[in-house]
Amino acid sequence: MRNRMALGGLLVAAVMVAPASAQQDRALAILDAASARYAAARTVCSDFVQHLSVPLLKEERTGKGRLCQAHPNRFAMRFTDPAGDAIVADGTSVWVYYPSLDAKQVMKFPMADAPGGYDLNRAFLSDPGSKYTLTYEARESVVGHPCHRIRLVPKTDASFKSAEVWVDVSDSVLRQVRVEDENGSVRTLTFQDVQLNADVPAGWFTFTPPPGAQVITPPGGGGRAGR
Repeated sequence: MRNRMALGGLLVAAVMVAPASAQQDRALAILDAASARYAAARTVCSDFVQHLSVPLLKEERTGKGRLCQAHPNRFAMRFTDPAGDAIVADGTSVWVYYPSLDAKQVMKFPMADAPGGYDLNRAFLSDPGSKYTLTYEARESVVGHPCHRIRLVPKTDASFKSAEVWVDVSDSVLRQVRVEDENGSVRTLTFQDVQLNADVPAGWFTFTPPPGAQVITPPGGGGRAGR
């Protein structure tokens, strides 16, 4: 009887573990397919809507615009609302300029202090199995596209607590990303008109501080600049 009970316990444990392992494998396969799609593209551009919730400040902010990135390390997120706000990674530095908050201040970070922080594809799609504990959450629609929703929890110290990504069922592109910081702030980016190998406007990855603006390089740099 004791042996039968022990065997029964092992079978129950196996049944309980199997679904979690299957979820992990399914999530990893979906992210790997998306990673291959983005790795093959020389550029990626899309329109975006960003919603930022900051419970500590009791603030909710929404913005929109267009972002583009190009291999290996150029990225620019330019807002049309608030007009003129921008984050630009030119391959050497990351420039953060929010004239909607302060037209006379520009933040400048060395890119080496923010690896992957401004590259959503590299952050969430590159080698996700080694960086995150993955869970396949559900199948949901985002801006009219059926998507897989996957939760990612960092296995080691990271600049955020957890993230969720929505990957298009039909073409493996990112349709939405939600990131929760340790302080409870939540940033949600929703992407429309996603174009791989898009033509990027001239000067998109170049930033020139406006006349009279003070350029500030914070000690230690790094992190994700939020607005």
